[in-house]
Amino acid sequence: MELTRVDYVILKFLKKNNCISHFRGATLQEIMQITCNSRPTTYRRMMNLYKGEYVGKGCKSINADTFYLLEKGIKIAESGEIDND
Repeated sequence: MELTRVDYVILKFLKKNNCISHFRGATLQEIMQITCNSRPTTYRRMMNLYKGEYVGKGCKSINADTFYLLEKGIKIAESGEIDND
């Protein structure tokens, strides 16, 4: 999966906010604020990152899904490099 700049921004945001466990994730609304994208676009981006195993789905926040970094996403966020698998 080839990552875009927006994907990289999302991964860095999740890392900066310590969203690295099932119980500590960011909602789609929070992610939308930093990407300035619409809800459908942001959701598609998150599903691509989820399918690529960069992020996982965390506990619900009321009715909202939350997302957190998986090991693969943490490595990219820490290294500053984009992996083009």
